[in-house]
Amino acid sequence: MKSSLFNFNFLYCINHDEKRTPLTLQSLIIHPEAKNECLEGFLNCSKCGIKYPIISGVAIIVKDLLKYAAQRPTLFGKWYSECESQAMKEFLKDLSMNMSNKDVTIEDRYESYGRYFHTYKWLHNESFESDKFLHLLRWKIKPSDIYKKLTTGINFNPEGIALDLGCALGLSTFELSKKFSFVFGVDTSFSFIVEAKRKSLESKITNTEFFVADILNLPFNNQKFDLVFGLNILEFLPIEELLPQIHALLKPNCMFVTTTPYDYNREIVFNPDLNDQVLRLKLEKMGFEVTIKTKKESYIPWILKINERTYLFYFLDLIEAYKVSKHKH
Repeated sequence: MKSSLFNFNFLYCINHDEKRTPLTLQSLIIHPEAKNECLEGFLNCSKCGIKYPIISGVAIIVKDLLKYAAQRPTLFGKWYSECESQAMKEFLKDLSMNMSNKDVTIEDRYESYGRYFHTYKWLHNESFESDKFLHLLRWKIKPSDIYKKLTTGINFNPEGIALDLGCALGLSTFELSKKFSFVFGVDTSFSFIVEAKRKSLESKITNTEFFVADILNLPFNNQKFDLVFGLNILEFLPIEELLPQIHALLKPNCMFVTTTPYDYNREIVFNPDLNDQVLRLKLEKMGFEVTIKTKKESYIPWILKINERTYLFYFLDLIEAYKVSKHKH
């Protein structure tokens, strides 16, 4: 977590609905080379006293940390074994005293040991030449190029701030960082965010920050962003809650860019009746105006590798929509 962020009031305590209490940084361990990076510490709220931990450089800003940790017991054990400061060990030890796996659904599919982590990490490869399936295709496809393709139409805004929802390992965030002064990437997977942070440090990308957060409860003020970007998140979240929050986060006349495969073959489905027409109508009813070039459904190829012998091929629908009012209808 970049300590320089706290020279400005970017992040606010999510324990308060009004999001007006800024979080302060308590650093315990600083990166030995990148002195601006806090590797271990806490984000503190002066109003309610809550502490959001920073572990391996990643802030975990969730309302129910106990539940988040209980859903990822293997990850929690890794946190405790690898943390270096006594203060963090004590914090995690106290947390474990109240932890119970009873009636808790394990949610670790996207962590480093989960079933989907390597699927998404494959998407972020530097080279696909040795991939057996891609080698068979008549048209050569580099799956990671989709992030460049989807950000091509976004205008350069050197003073703007963007938000990447469900950023995974950060490829879309890094593409956006070429067009905006600063980009925040958020995801619920701690392992994804660790990889994104590692990549940003290795590549010396200084205008991004990543942290773990619930998309439906983000630590930001309203009208904070010049762009909100959310690829393939609509199938995982209740759209009636998601769209109003995105609308509130955007500055007037700024854009929301999203894609979806309208895929409902996953474990959790929130919007089973969603299709290209329904989605565009919902956006318009909630105060957005869909751009002319994305009025019609699109078919952008997207590939996921499940394992050595199994791939998923999707066509994504791209929508770009401007915030025009609180409610259009």
